[in-house]
Amino acid sequence: MSGGKHASDEEFEFDFDFEKIKNIAIIVVILAIIAGVIFGTVKLVNKMTNTKTEETSSADVEENETEKYPVLGKIVIDKIEVEQPILETVEEDALEQGVIKLYGDDLNQEGNFCIAGHNYDRVFKRLNELEVGDEIEIVDTDKQSTTYKVTQTASIEPTDLELLRKEAGKKQITLITCENASTKRFVVKAEIQK
Repeated sequence: MSGGKHASDEEFEFDFDFEKIKNIAIIVVILAIIAGVIFGTVKLVNKMTNTKTEETSSADVEENETEKYPVLGKIVIDKIEVEQPILETVEEDALEQGVIKLYGDDLNQEGNFCIAGHNYDRVFKRLNELEVGDEIEIVDTDKQSTTYKVTQTASIEPTDLELLRKEAGKKQITLITCENASTKRFVVKAEIQK
């Protein structure tokens, strides 16, 4: 037999342009990576940003969802339409449901009771509307209501803890939420007026 081609060999010859297929495969992989990076970035930004707005408020959350955490009392701010249970935990899941005790002794006692809440509708989204002299009501588990008056509001760095300190002889509360895409904190300090 000669080293030439047989007629039957032509049936098995395919005219593939492997260079084109390789280039198409590379483009598909690059597009998949870009889509993954974009999706991951959007998801990460949404998770990190605490300034999102929800259509449903934590006030609409079913009561059994907050039963996982001890309730210390309730905060009521009529001016900005806030009425939320104060949960005794710092878990992120609880913070998604309303407001939490961040720091301090007991409610309505001497010291500075710090309450944190997300910048959500019906939680602390409108906290920056409060002004010196506005009233905040704290109701304890015995249904005893105590009224605090706002003494100070401030936009601060997340690392600035000065407003969390307690002042001797005063009963104070400090409300904290995120602002400016979570790069700052808005703080409201209030105390019982004698």
